[in-house]
Amino acid sequence: MDKNNLKEKRRGSLWKHPYKKSRFQKWTPMILMLLFGSMAMKVVIAEMPISKGWEETHHSSIVVDMHNDTMMKVVDSHTWLPVVDIGKEPLEGFQLDLHKAQQGGLNVAFYAAYTADQRDVDDVVARTNSRSLALINALYWTIEQNQDNMILARNTQEIEAGLAEGKHVAVASLEGMYQFGGENSKALLRQYHDLGIRAAGLVWNSPNRLGAGANVANNEANAGLTEAGREIISEMNRLGILVDVSHMNEKTFFDTLETTQVPVIASHSGVDGVRPHVRNLSDEQLLQLKENGGVVSINFWRTALADPGSSATVKHIVDHIDYAVNLIGIDHVGLGSDFDGATMPKDLPDASYLPSITKELASRGYHQEEIKKIVGGNNQRVLKEAEKFAEKQVRYPWLQPPRLRIVPDVQMGEIVYNTKPTLSAKIVDGGDGAGNFFQYSIIVNGIAYQPSYHPDTGYISYQMERDLLGKGHTEKEGNFHVVTFLARNPMGVEVRETVIFYVL
Repeated sequence: MDKNNLKEKRRGSLWKHPYKKSRFQKWTPMILMLLFGSMAMKVVIAEMPISKGWEETHHSSIVVDMHNDTMMKVVDSHTWLPVVDIGKEPLEGFQLDLHKAQQGGLNVAFYAAYTADQRDVDDVVARTNSRSLALINALYWTIEQNQDNMILARNTQEIEAGLAEGKHVAVASLEGMYQFGGENSKALLRQYHDLGIRAAGLVWNSPNRLGAGANVANNEANAGLTEAGREIISEMNRLGILVDVSHMNEKTFFDTLETTQVPVIASHSGVDGVRPHVRNLSDEQLLQLKENGGVVSINFWRTALADPGSSATVKHIVDHIDYAVNLIGIDHVGLGSDFDGATMPKDLPDASYLPSITKELASRGYHQEEIKKIVGGNNQRVLKEAEKFAEKQVRYPWLQPPRLRIVPDVQMGEIVYNTKPTLSAKIVDGGDGAGNFFQYSIIVNGIAYQPSYHPDTGYISYQMERDLLGKGHTEKEGNFHVVTFLARNPMGVEVRETVIFYVL
């Protein structure tokens, strides 16, 4: 495809928007008049529609960034405990903090828990699980430090509520699912869903038990989505977790689109037709993504935007957007920065510069409603579609949750000074004694244990027999675990409380 003709084609047969022609006709008399006026007057008046319009468009839009790695900078590199508050002040060395988000009009951001590994599988499961939990815990800690300005949203209703309160909305996601693929995968995924995970990429660049990554040198010949990968995608669909196809090799990508029943996202990818790169999507991939109803969110990583010898700018970001819009339409393109995980364009060093993308889009003739879709509306759509599909999978939607609360003794992010801890929770049954008729489980890292139930105190408890640090485990590898206290009534309706804890 001739990239030099993209702008003209976008305005032409693929874009049958009569308002663009009429808008040009509307301004034609003024432009002709200005040709006979002073050059200074011409410049000022000709720029007015853009300079005034784009700023209003940006700040009236719901801006959604589908990927950042900021929590990697929040945690201590040795303990993986959270130590840096991104809400206290503008932070040097951070591409995203709450101050920069506010300045840039960033309303909703997907905070990724990133892991990748190629070592022994048994070792990988414990380590990557711990590191994913460490970064999710860091997000919870960050929100706790900034309760007046930030919330964690688990659904679109909570996103809308947070925006109505003027808060920065965080959504939790996974980048790399290297702890999955075993017999406990579904139970573990349910725990991550409890914690708020609403998007997940099966792989990073290296392969795992679910599929193959974008770095083809690490993959076996013809490697694609595995049977375990298909099962996890089906469970993600059922739970309402978006499948993220960024970082997949082509076969895993196409296998995924054949498997999923819900639109997918490419949370931070580029366009191969603009910049050939292993991390960018080919035309064939983009067209299949359109058929799926998904969204490609253009990332800001310099190397994926332009040739290494050139200096990537905002114009390059919009070049990728232009190409994708021309090929697959306005409804399938979004933004996925990769803040704090990649080198940014020279004129977009951090989140406070996000309005420059809207300005560039406006300068290329994008209408306000088109811009609103690109900067956030399209990704809001796929979130809602994933939610609707999950709602339809509920077996007995008319059944009301039991009048029962579970109050864990261990709190979110708490340090437990025992490698074989006793895990317990108080069952508060509303005073009707219904708790005596429930079945109880305590699930640790996807493995279910049968607890003791003490009706006199209302407690369930289980003492771990297995050392949670494991053989050869070091503090550097991380000590995070996830526990779910579960109560199930005779109708099969569950009450769950899930927390992350840290073992020393």
